[in-house]
Amino acid sequence: MNFLYKLEKKYGDRAISNLSLYVVGAWAVGYVLWMFAPKVYELLIFDVSYVFGCHQFWRIFTWCFTIPGEINVFSLLMIFVYFSIGTNVERYVGTFLYNLYIFGGYLLITVGMLAQGAIEYLNYKADIDYVAVGLQNGVTYGKDLLAIMSNFGPTYFMSISVFLGFALIYQDSQMLLFFVFPVKTKWLAYADVIIMIYYLLDKGNVSLLAGIIIAVLLNFYLFYLISKNYSSRRVRNWQQNSDTLKRQKEYRQKIKQAEAEKILPKGVTRHKCAICGKTEKDDENLEFRFCSRCNGNYEYCNEHLFTHEHVK
Repeated sequence: MNFLYKLEKKYGDRAISNLSLYVVGAWAVGYVLWMFAPKVYELLIFDVSYVFGCHQFWRIFTWCFTIPGEINVFSLLMIFVYFSIGTNVERYVGTFLYNLYIFGGYLLITVGMLAQGAIEYLNYKADIDYVAVGLQNGVTYGKDLLAIMSNFGPTYFMSISVFLGFALIYQDSQMLLFFVFPVKTKWLAYADVIIMIYYLLDKGNVSLLAGIIIAVLLNFYLFYLISKNYSSRRVRNWQQNSDTLKRQKEYRQKIKQAEAEKILPKGVTRHKCAICGKTEKDDENLEFRFCSRCNGNYEYCNEHLFTHEHVK
């Protein structure tokens, strides 16, 4: 996790805050187009016939504006729920890690669809080219088929990916199944995973479903591994102390200046971890803090600050 920690210290200030709002905004654009300009909306979807048959490669990027389900009361409530749980996940793990989870999901889903689409095109090239000719001659899918495609589309499974992340963090929280029955979040997450595996085994050889589901499950598994060892307290500490990097840089400059002026003897260190014995000389990116729960002045590096046994 040191790599991600260093990556956050270097690029964390560039992470997009309230990313869920932008995701929901992209869906809102898709809903408006689906309702009032279905032919324009059709230009956004990722479909094998369009991408591989018609060579419309912009769809590799525009699928994020497609809708996660046809327009009804349930889908509108799902958007509200997504925004709520996405905000809670970001608040818990931090903006940087949440950005990594969301953009990683979009990237993996895109790669998964391209891989599955290429396999499908190689196996059914004649059929796909036949459909592509019709599409190039003005044939459209129509709203009904677009709605069906949205119910099994990439943004729908992306929303499930965010819910799985929420369930991982708030396992014992409760949600209302069908807005009536209270069920623990973790059981709903297990059900979603089982359903996705069922779709993968039953329908994974058609459309882009296999690539999407594999990408979503892989992204969640990576998030699980990262969040398991990546302290959310550290992330919040970096967010709450946005000038930490500036202070560290100024501190290192003062130390170098003191050594140059022979005020501080060369080789003398100011910090030392009570567990591993590392100092700022071993790694300039290490952060040192005193533990308020230990009896005595015990200083720890960022690798052991939250994992050591408190001295009583």
